[in-house]
Amino acid sequence: MAGMKKVKNKKSGIFAASWTVRSMNAAFAAVFVLIAQASSALAAPAGPSVSDVTENMVRSTETLPALIAAFAYLFGILMGVLGVLKLRDHVENPTQTPLKVGVIRLLIGGMLFALPIIYEAAYTMINGTAGAATLSFDVFSITQAVSGMLGTVSGFLPTMNVNEILNQIRLSVEEVPALISAAAYLIGLLLGFTGILKLREHVENPEQVPLKEVVIRFVTAGALFALPTIYNAMFDVVGGNGIGVLGILNSLMGAFGFFYSTYAQTACNPAASVVNGLAGTSTMGQALCGVFLHTGAIPAFLTAASYLIGLVFGFWGIFKIKAHVQNPQQTGLWEGISRFIAGGAFFALPIVIAVARTTFVPLLLNAPSLAPVISYNNGSGLMATLLASLSLGGGCPATAGPLGLDGVIVCFMGDMMGPIHVVLNFFAFCAGIIFLMIGVSRLIRSAQDGARGPGGIGTIMTFATGAALISYNELMRAFTTSFFSTPVTRTFATMQYTTGMLTPEVDSAHAVITAIIQFVIVVGLISFVRGIFIVRSVAEGNSQASIMSGVTHMVAGALAVNLGPLLNAVQTTLGIQGFGVAFSYM
Repeated sequence: MAGMKKVKNKKSGIFAASWTVRSMNAAFAAVFVLIAQASSALAAPAGPSVSDVTENMVRSTETLPALIAAFAYLFGILMGVLGVLKLRDHVENPTQTPLKVGVIRLLIGGMLFALPIIYEAAYTMINGTAGAATLSFDVFSITQAVSGMLGTVSGFLPTMNVNEILNQIRLSVEEVPALISAAAYLIGLLLGFTGILKLREHVENPEQVPLKEVVIRFVTAGALFALPTIYNAMFDVVGGNGIGVLGILNSLMGAFGFFYSTYAQTACNPAASVVNGLAGTSTMGQALCGVFLHTGAIPAFLTAASYLIGLVFGFWGIFKIKAHVQNPQQTGLWEGISRFIAGGAFFALPIVIAVARTTFVPLLLNAPSLAPVISYNNGSGLMATLLASLSLGGGCPATAGPLGLDGVIVCFMGDMMGPIHVVLNFFAFCAGIIFLMIGVSRLIRSAQDGARGPGGIGTIMTFATGAALISYNELMRAFTTSFFSTPVTRTFATMQYTTGMLTPEVDSAHAVITAIIQFVIVVGLISFVRGIFIVRSVAEGNSQASIMSGVTHMVAGALAVNLGPLLNAVQTTLGIQGFGVAFSYM
């Protein structure tokens, strides 16, 4: 009997369906072979993995299609014999035994003998064409490319770290799509077989078994056979066909540009850190850089995880549609449609990230806004030497001699400013992706969930929070421009009254002011991010949070980042600018 053979499309990483004149278990055997080949190509783990369990599950059930084929053949013979007997009963007593009883048994027997043709018809009904379904599924190649970052980022620091763990998790579940494909194929076989039996029951008792019960089983079986086509449609609903792989990857990877602080220069740059030998933890700043370097693959891991979630949602959506047709009062149509939409959004997560960013800010920013901090007054002498050494990432030199409190403050903030900014940006970006995933998952909820429903204010603000966190540097620049008409903050301090002070004393004072400005900028950045979280908590219905608190955090954070322009404005208002500290762009 003909069956369906699953072959793996190397470009898309999805199993495309093609019909062969072989036994029905040939498809299941092909799935098992593919899993075995893929597993052998991976580095052997220390113990069993999820992929091994997947392989065992497929192996233990690989003969089920043959069992279904044999049972269908035997049942077809039985239906044929019963059909002939029922025709005889009809001839002898047409009133007691209607003609349809015998005819339907003969037809059912023929359908069971021709079961592969029935399956092919169900598949063609969804896919549109019989034979192989050649896929060009952008989301899968996107996922594979982005997931490759796991290994790429880990390659900078080849050691056991969070990146390596995330990469191992990805490798361990890499064959889960094969398990979903095999399960869909098996369930499709069973639904097609039971659909034929339900057809007999409908003909004999149409009041008790409606026709829709028969049709939905065949339609569901066809959808499961043509699962890659369903996934294509889900992706196109969100991603469309006009967005290329390269554009999406550039949008996702472009966010890593915001991970580098303009003041830190090469701080936490993986390539520069390895070349310069700065990947250790000799200073607190380098320890923070290590956090970023050893966890930098989290966005790629979240993208790969969203792909698996999308597979499950598509599979789940098919059965929700089936449940709606069978009992529309108990299962609404939205439950199935929402899972298709949410699954498509999970497939197209890089596109969702790009849309979230462009919703708040343009992709192209003008040159001044890319450098919100121009320079600091580092002075001369010992302080200049300390700050110069800090720019190389090695901390204050031990040969500098004993330092006073001013020198300690300069060393501390000079070492911490850049790495804190990098880690905070990375945290905000990862948190933004997670919020977007939470928002997408809420699409499958009902209106009874209130603020957390698909159209609730909590869900809307969850998307807005994710977009704001991904774009929070641009938002900070927008706040800066709104308050002080420029996206660049003034950080170059000059004391206006230095009568009686020696040059070393002036330099020390300027260096301490620089350290204070750096500290306040860090506090402002953290406060701004905190404000975004508070506003989202208010939308979620958290009674302990208030919109005023969130807005205050954001405004205060923006003012703290722009402490120099703020102090200039205060001094000008009070008329004491000739005795204070002037902040400029120089």
